[in-house]
Amino acid sequence: MVETVRYLCVALLDGIQRLFLWESDDETDDRVALDEAGFLLCFPSEFAARAATQAESRPVSSEAPSVYDLDAIEAWCRSTATVTDCRRLLNAWNLFGDLPRNDNLCASADARNNSLYDKLFAGCNLPAMTPPGEEYVPMWTSAEIAALKRLLLLGLAEFRARLR
Repeated sequence: MVETVRYLCVALLDGIQRLFLWESDDETDDRVALDEAGFLLCFPSEFAARAATQAESRPVSSEAPSVYDLDAIEAWCRSTATVTDCRRLLNAWNLFGDLPRNDNLCASADARNNSLYDKLFAGCNLPAMTPPGEEYVPMWTSAEIAALKRLLLLGLAEFRARLR
């Protein structure tokens, strides 16, 4: 039997804090948990999320919730700013990539932008990937920044479409 591990996440979007679940197991792709109608499985509080999942015998990890400030992502996408926080942008991209992918416009854009993803990933300078004392600072063209902003705005639209 495959055990699904659930993690509590918080999305700050449109000035509202939404708690939702992200799931992982060894057999399928990681994913955002949805209800039967295909909407994000959201909760009013951390207590409510833990109680609901405990009742299903599918408890949530005890790790602190991951927080996604999607309002800040949207503000950046609509600004003239360049890329300064690769980790925050990559985390949002990964979140949007874990939404259901059938008829998902973000998924189509995701598939066309692997080089941007790789550049963001490298810009995170993860210790296992970056030699000690070195740091990779990606240089972004205006076309790359525009493509990244379009992709993230598509992801935001898909995320909103999955909310009740």
